[in-house]
Amino acid sequence: MKKRWILLSIVLVLALSACASRASNAPVEMAPYAPSAQQSKDAGSYGESSSAGSSSAAGSTERLVIKQGTMRVSVADPSSAMRSVMKMAEAMGGYVVTSNQWNSVDSSGKQYAQTSVTIRVPAERLDEAMQKIREMAADGENGVISESVSGEDVTSDYVDSQSRLRNLEAAEQQLVKLLDSATDLQYTLDIFRELTNIRGEIEVLKGHIKYLEESAALSSVAVDFVAEASLQPIQIGSWKPSGEAKKAVQALISAAQKVGTGLIWFVITWVPFLLPIGLIIYLIVRASKKRKAARKAAAAEKAQTEPKE
Repeated sequence: MKKRWILLSIVLVLALSACASRASNAPVEMAPYAPSAQQSKDAGSYGESSSAGSSSAAGSTERLVIKQGTMRVSVADPSSAMRSVMKMAEAMGGYVVTSNQWNSVDSSGKQYAQTSVTIRVPAERLDEAMQKIREMAADGENGVISESVSGEDVTSDYVDSQSRLRNLEAAEQQLVKLLDSATDLQYTLDIFRELTNIRGEIEVLKGHIKYLEESAALSSVAVDFVAEASLQPIQIGSWKPSGEAKKAVQALISAAQKVGTGLIWFVITWVPFLLPIGLIIYLIVRASKKRKAARKAAAAEKAQTEPKE
């Protein structure tokens, strides 16, 4: 029973130490993010599985940022453009994540090819990759329909994960020492169970740290290629609906301008003359109505005062 209490006390102290270390590791004091040679050696397979490009990219920057680019581009041949992007990704030291191709149908029933491809390239070559894709547009940079780049700062998560990993590895070493010196069967089983749980958490943290490093070292670019012909206005013979619509709008604007011009001339030219005439007519009509009302009132009063026979 005494040994069990000792085991529980050690686990509790290590847990509190991990919490305290997590709270004290603010992203204000940050070391380079690539693991050192000694840390990689202690971490086992983690150091071997991390790519050299990921480690150098993480170590050369102060903050760990995951960048993602998205583009929608008009090209003459979407299939050929997709293949070019796939080759470009491999040439830059990246790889293809996904690629898709399908046909879309316009209102006239004509089919056009469309493709999409997502690649990952070294973060320092993201701008170069997006510029090469812009150059594939059918109408130069005017063929780039939409484009955006977003970034997610994962520095705090990365530093916190490294701190938790160090604490868990320290706890693992202590439990291994206890396991080596344990003689009681139940005590040995308790230590082994705790050791198994901690090693599971260590593997999860190593995987998370590796994911953050690789995501920051290799930026993703998602591209949709649209056939240039599918974006052209509908044309039947020499008649272009878009051109006729433009002419109609221009005619409407011209008519509205003429009406507005006529109203301005009317107000400025005729209102100063018509206003006094209208005022005189209004006063005459009003006076006439008053006289008629007065005559009616006098006639009614006279009829009331005359004696009835």
